[in-house]
Amino acid sequence: MMNFFKRIEVLLLLLLGGGAVIWVFTDKPAAVGDPQPVEAAEKSAPLVIHRCTLERDFGNARLDIELRYRNASPRPLILQPPDVKLLTGDGKEVPPFILATEKPPQIAAQTSQDVRLRYWLDKSHLVGTLSLDIRGSTAEVKTAVPLEVEKLENRKPKTWPGSIR
Repeated sequence: MMNFFKRIEVLLLLLLGGGAVIWVFTDKPAAVGDPQPVEAAEKSAPLVIHRCTLERDFGNARLDIELRYRNASPRPLILQPPDVKLLTGDGKEVPPFILATEKPPQIAAQTSQDVRLRYWLDKSHLVGTLSLDIRGSTAEVKTAVPLEVEKLENRKPKTWPGSIR
């Protein structure tokens, strides 16, 4: 048994394993956006869209919206309906894209944070405008220019800075 621990391969594996364990317990998980106190972000708009990514899935598309929101409320904000709505030009609400394994994003009270929202769109959603409404703060997600899903490559994400043009 003692000869087993004298082998260089075993010692190397033990060192690497120990290092991996230490790294896992000391490393802080990367968040989409670290929360900042509201006072630091008060000069900016409460809702800013950084990027929109559209990925075609045959006749439909998944829309990822990366945004920064300032939650000035004294309670945390869970980013799901009825507080958060993606609306078409005629006022219809687009349902969010929710995976059972993912929790909806949340912004702590009195902070500003970067988050990502997902929506499942069909062809009719991409004909007109889309706007995101979070507790009364509204931002344009897509302009009125029609976007044809068939012109996008299947399973190839297309990204726009800000809103979709």
